[in-house]
Amino acid sequence: MKNLIIALVMLAFSSTAYAGHHKNDDALKLTKRQDDAIMTITNVDLGDKVTTISATGKMGVYGTVYATYNLSYVTSTSGFVTGVGRGAIDADSVVGGAFRGVWTRDGSTVKIRQIVQISDGSQNLDMIDIDMLKDTFVIKAYTLK
Repeated sequence: MKNLIIALVMLAFSSTAYAGHHKNDDALKLTKRQDDAIMTITNVDLGDKVTTISATGKMGVYGTVYATYNLSYVTSTSGFVTGVGRGAIDADSVVGGAFRGVWTRDGSTVKIRQIVQISDGSQNLDMIDIDMLKDTFVIKAYTLK
């Protein structure tokens, strides 16, 4: 019994010792890809299992962007999000993107946190706040790749 207690104590301390190897240099550092973008909601299709929101706006390096977000419900105030977007950069250049993430709602604000894979090979972490009273998105795009 004594050996079992000693083994459990050593196991508990070994995991905390291993976890302590991180230094401040190992911390995740996010760099903004562009200034925050404001998009306008153009359509909302409410559903029992999925709500679809479409939006458009100017989004820095991606030009004029059109995006559709499919919010599936886990609870009445949270769930998963998937979607696609297209950005017209100029008359000859269009990029596409697909994304997946999670969403939560607090009052009239919906927060989306998603990973975006873009057709030019880049990846973003998007942090989106939707103001349902103003019909606007604020998108903060951070560079992952």
